[in-house]
Amino acid sequence: MGSNASIMLQQEDLQNICQQTGFTVKQVQRLYSRFKTLDKRDCGYLTREDLLCIPEVNINPLGERLIDVIMEDYGENNKINFKQFIFLLAKFRHGKMKSSATDFDSRESKLKFLFDMYDRNHDMKIDRTELLAVLKMMVGDNIHDDQIAMIADHTIGELDKNGDKSITFEEFCKTLERTEAENKMSMNFLS
Repeated sequence: MGSNASIMLQQEDLQNICQQTGFTVKQVQRLYSRFKTLDKRDCGYLTREDLLCIPEVNINPLGERLIDVIMEDYGENNKINFKQFIFLLAKFRHGKMKSSATDFDSRESKLKFLFDMYDRNHDMKIDRTELLAVLKMMVGDNIHDDQIAMIADHTIGELDKNGDKSITFEEFCKTLERTEAENKMSMNFLS
């Protein structure tokens, strides 16, 4: 990481991060380098604008929503520092960590992150309004609003098992039971 990185991340911090996240020292160094590249103002944190500079985020129809989740749920004051950034990225590691106390990359953790993309009021339910918002982001103006509403109503009708006209986290997880969502929500971090 070089001398600048050693100022930002003391050896003890580096070892703690590796232990808690399951990343290797080399992976943390690479992620730190990427963080510093995104931190164009060299202020020690990333903003919404910094994250929008990532091409894959910028072109993703859910990019803005993803940034909302990152900033509101993992950052502070619309900023995310390196430790917050790396603990967020730990959710997307392949495989399971040995320590169950810090199991960031578990199936449940990944599904909770995905669920939170919809559930922005944090009531542990996806209601019609939240589902409509995400569907609208995904399809843009390609589908008429009435059709999007029908899709939302049908989806809630199919998934809502307790009759509350919303999708609970448990109902959401049950729907994805036969998928390998945790593998689809994983990235390789170069060693």
